[in-house]
Amino acid sequence: MLTGVLCMAASGSAKAQYPTSCAGVGSRANSNGQANNCPNVSGTPYASNFTGTSYATVPATAKTGNFQLSYTGANASLTPFAITKVWLTTTGSAVQTVTFGPAGVPTVSGGNTLVNYCFYGINLPSAGTLSIQLTNPQTGVVARICSFDASCNSNCVVIANPTTLPVTFTWFKILEAEDAMVKLAWETAREQNNKGFDIERQGKDGSFTSIGFVPSANAGGNSSNKTDYTFVDNNIPSGEEVRYRLRQEDLDGKYDYSSIATALINSTSSQPLIYASSRRVVISFPSPDPARRWDVLVYDTGGRLVRRMQVPGAGKAFIDGLPTGNLYHISLNDTQGARKAVRTVFID
Repeated sequence: MLTGVLCMAASGSAKAQYPTSCAGVGSRANSNGQANNCPNVSGTPYASNFTGTSYATVPATAKTGNFQLSYTGANASLTPFAITKVWLTTTGSAVQTVTFGPAGVPTVSGGNTLVNYCFYGINLPSAGTLSIQLTNPQTGVVARICSFDASCNSNCVVIANPTTLPVTFTWFKILEAEDAMVKLAWETAREQNNKGFDIERQGKDGSFTSIGFVPSANAGGNSSNKTDYTFVDNNIPSGEEVRYRLRQEDLDGKYDYSSIATALINSTSSQPLIYASSRRVVISFPSPDPARRWDVLVYDTGGRLVRRMQVPGAGKAFIDGLPTGNLYHISLNDTQGARKAVRTVFID
């Protein structure tokens, strides 16, 4: 089982806008909600802060309940974390079948900022220590772990984290995606009895199939330091979207899954491909037309135009020098101003 560093600094383009500490639990309701809202929570079914991430979608099926985090101090512009995994850490077991989605934009009440989440699948445990993994929704990087008394349903204070926590991955992402090649990368914060990682790719029928195995890089599968891994898939099936996940296996046969990473492959299309690689943005043109010019506009997450340039429609064009650790929106337009491609990339 992999275990994680308990207090990790948040990262991302808007670091100062993210919570800087664990919040108290304002409320928790293990009650069945309607298809368009969480129980005890009004407003939009998901927060605009999460749009464009893998944590944005709240299923249209009935919700199980709501979970509210209460951060000290009023800050209506607070960017909430995503809740990506939950453990009943008195037993060390993950609550595998519960999933969270945002229930609304942050609100201010009584001088504090409240962030509501829908959860669905099953009810949360009502006894023991409940630990939740908080992740930057834009970058997929784990920010911290917060623990609470699972029997508390309102005004719950943060309690000490257990000695070890089963944080499986710090992050898992697509490092490069081009033509018939996808390079996956992931990082562990700490490993305990880790056999390794089965790399799984989703087929057209929706099922995941193993395409390779990467053993633990640490002796005996144990480490208290960060460990980085990569895997290259050179046998991409046809299609514009390919999805991957990792099945982490312990030496005793237990296993856990990572989040899902999606690669956009456009090798059979005449449209340009935009992606991040080696701290730069790459624009690849599958149908060379060197006489054609393209306008490239780069925006930060605040909507500010930070770079504008023209590139020829042939081979590859590169955008260098963008500050790292930030998310950018890339728009590719023809000379008449018509948008031909748009992509959001993260420069790490």
